[in-house]
Amino acid sequence: MKELISIYKKHYTIIENSLTSIVEGIDCTEYDLLVQKSLFSLYPALKATYKIGKNLKQSTPLHTYGNSDTSYLGAEKAHLLERIQFREDNIYISNVYVNSRSGTPYITAVVQRDTEYVVFDFELYTLLKDLSLIEGDEYFSKFTRYFYTVFGFMLALFSVALIVYAFITTFNIFFDPKMDILAGLFHSIIALTLALAIFDLSRTILEHEVFYKSLSRNNNLENRLLARFLTSIIIALSIESLMVVFKIALNDYAEMIYALYLIAGVGIMIASLSLLIFVMRYSSKRE
Repeated sequence: MKELISIYKKHYTIIENSLTSIVEGIDCTEYDLLVQKSLFSLYPALKATYKIGKNLKQSTPLHTYGNSDTSYLGAEKAHLLERIQFREDNIYISNVYVNSRSGTPYITAVVQRDTEYVVFDFELYTLLKDLSLIEGDEYFSKFTRYFYTVFGFMLALFSVALIVYAFITTFNIFFDPKMDILAGLFHSIIALTLALAIFDLSRTILEHEVFYKSLSRNNNLENRLLARFLTSIIIALSIESLMVVFKIALNDYAEMIYALYLIAGVGIMIASLSLLIFVMRYSSKRE
């Protein structure tokens, strides 16, 4: 949603002029005929329209594509018109708002004709596509959404599998005398840490790409997701490094150099993550 609003603000003049041209091109004297025949097919971004009479009550059904809802007939609209300031051409174009029926960004245009008011509700996303300000394809969007759904739930299943592995490993420690207790505990901790990282990745993908996609397109989402995932990986590698140090200390100190290499690699990852977080915060402050 933030991305759409950002594009809207950047191209506000173009969008306002286009909406003005659209509503001026609609012959309100033939309103009923246009609604029944071609209005919604001519302007795909137009999702709803209705008229307000001189008594400031809705005088027509709420017309949408292929449907007319008569439950709104006679609804009081004075509270809406009181806040409207028409331009010299008797047209009012609202700012972007979230439509209560669809939960998506809309823009409303109101045209005053004599004692009547004609209201047109336009969906922002479709309007931006019609004006070639964004690119989008309905079938591709559905495909990516389904793909993210399958991928996200598969990651969640892998996370559950790692948790089961950690519990089985911990259980075997107490019943298998040949098993190294220290190594088993470390492996269980690493498995649980990776399970948490993978589950967090799965939850973020499902939340932002499937279930709440239209409401949660935040800036730097990919960077924040990468930072959180790297944090979990660094924790797992740090635990593994500690286990390697213990093993070498109990066996052969000559191999301690390999533990040093592993710890140095973890240190480089920590420094890289710190730099990434710094750049992210600096960029967000500038915006």
